[in-house]
Amino acid sequence: MHANRSLYVKSPWQFEMRDNPVGEPGPGQLLVEIKASAVCGTDVAIADRLANDWQSFGHEVAGRVRAVGPGVERFRPFDLVAVDSSAPCGRCPICLPQPFGRGRPDLCRTVASYGGSATRGFGELLLTPHECAVPVPDDLPYETACLVEPLGVSLDLVRTAEVGTADDVLVIGGGPLGLGAVALSRMLGAKQVLLAELSHCAARLKAAEAFGVDGLILTDRTPLREYDFGDRKPTKTLVTAPPPMLPEAIAISSFGGVVAFIGIAFGPASTISFDADQFHFNKLQLRASHASPGTHAAEAIRLLTLHPEWGDVLVSHKVPMNRVGETMLQMRESKSSFVKIVGVNES
Repeated sequence: MHANRSLYVKSPWQFEMRDNPVGEPGPGQLLVEIKASAVCGTDVAIADRLANDWQSFGHEVAGRVRAVGPGVERFRPFDLVAVDSSAPCGRCPICLPQPFGRGRPDLCRTVASYGGSATRGFGELLLTPHECAVPVPDDLPYETACLVEPLGVSLDLVRTAEVGTADDVLVIGGGPLGLGAVALSRMLGAKQVLLAELSHCAARLKAAEAFGVDGLILTDRTPLREYDFGDRKPTKTLVTAPPPMLPEAIAISSFGGVVAFIGIAFGPASTISFDADQFHFNKLQLRASHASPGTHAAEAIRLLTLHPEWGDVLVSHKVPMNRVGETMLQMRESKSSFVKIVGVNES
């Protein structure tokens, strides 16, 4: 057994570090020495209300391979890796290419994942299926490499919406996923990129400006339905806010527009209603982006290697791993200075 300490959480907002020994990797597994792990909105929801009992958590990970299990050929000890939270199995009839299968690994239902493992991201060691890992260049900082998973989610969102050079893009929600969508939409050459966010989220607004956003809509001052888009209503609206925002996104979309969303309610707020006749006659489309299993990790690593400054923009707080819990409590009290928290193991 390998000595390991992990951060545990129980709702509401209770944290403690615990001894959590890890065994040798089994067939197809990697044992990863965690160097950096980032806080996701899902982690916030877990801390707030989803952890009915004590559990380890965290799923945005980068580190170094300590050991490989039988049958693993892609990785060796000391390799640098980022770990996605899930990956296609690559063997089922959905994953296999035609004519042997459907050729849709993004729809795999037998995913590889470390989700059920006792070891998770906020700790020292992680046991993971090797399919979830991607190589990381030696010169990419761990605190940037661990953004592979959230950037992959943003990639899935902009690809689901099919953002292109002819589009006026509105991103609703300026968290790390929305900011990733801003950066990617700008990179893809969209004609205009706007971000809708609350005025008190100063760090998020500053990050959006660093990513080249064309304009900010402060929704606590000007509700979206009252904002004057002129003749440039959004052709692509990317929603990273909870589902109750969707009717508003639909209402302000241009004729023939696409609304793509990844926001999750984790409760009754997941049920929404909107005017289906208006939706029909305006030729609108509503598309769900759900990047599970993850299929964009290699592309995310490539982009972070080309744009290492994205990590500097997104990571607002780098703290020792054992201080992740207390830093999340600080973020709960005031979000104004926070974009992304990353826990690191320096040794």
